[in-house]
Amino acid sequence: MKIFIAGATGAVGSRLVPQLVAHGHEVVGTTRSAAKTGALRALGAEPES
Repeated sequence: MKIFIAGATGAVGSRLVPQLVAHGHEVVGTTRSAAKTGALRALGAEPES
């Protein structure tokens, strides 16, 4: 399932994204800072483009 997470690098999103990815979901997320896109990818999600 493809899932969109707003605030994927925040307190909740940073814990939720790896769990969703581990369960086989495709995760797309947003972050407030372009500098955090690397952290978002490290969590297993793709940044919203």
